[in-house]
This record gives sequence, structure tokens and C-alpha cells, in this order.
Amino acid sequence: MSQTVQGVRFGRLILENNYRTDDPEEEVPCTFLDPQKGCILKGEDKPFDCSIWPLRIMDKNGELVIALTPTCPTIGATPGRNLVDLVKSGLGEKIYEYAKIHPYIIKEYREGFPIIG
Repeated sequence: MSQTVQGVRFGRLILENNYRTDDPEEEVPCTFLDPQKGCILKGEDKPFDCSIWPLRIMDKNGELVIALTPTCPTIGATPGRNLVDLVKSGLGEKIYEYAKIHPYIIKEYREGFPIIG
């Protein structure tokens, strides 16, 4: 049974442009992303995945890695030095720790996602 919260139905993503998918792994635009303002959710309302976007924690052949989502329009497909430094200076450890407690955030590795950590 699905639940609906502020236009998002858990188990199925429904976007304002009526795009629907039952595939939880499919990369789609976020309902809460305003083209002019960016994310419209308050910090405390953001899911962990959103708070670390465009980073993802992924399982690559049984090993956890932190990868960059290459579809991010702001950063692009290549991680910049500042992003790599941010991951290596403590953010990466926080992501790994969170994933140990909440393994449901771990995605399967997808080709083309540059690995940062």
C-alpha cells in the first residue's frame, strides 16, 4: 500500500510534469527542485540522499564506494577538486557511517558514476 506525503507517493515517484516510474533506481528530476530556487525543502525535511546530492553511496562488487551522480547539471560528470577534498576531509566517513546504520540508502553501482571515495 502506498502512502502520499506532499505529492510524493512512497513506492512510486510522481512528478509535477506527470512523469511516473515504478523503478526506484531510475534517475529522474526531483519534485522538490525548483529551477530558479533549487531545493525547496527545509534542511531538516531533506532525506539523507538529498543532503549529500550529487554524491551517492554505492555497492561496487561488494565494496562500498562514494560516487558522483554524473547527471547533476551543476557539477557535471567530472568531480572537481573541492568536491573530492570535501569527501576526503570527513564527509566521506559520515556517509559510510550513515550507510552502516541505514543500508537502504546504498545503491548498486552504475557504470559512468565517477568514484570519489
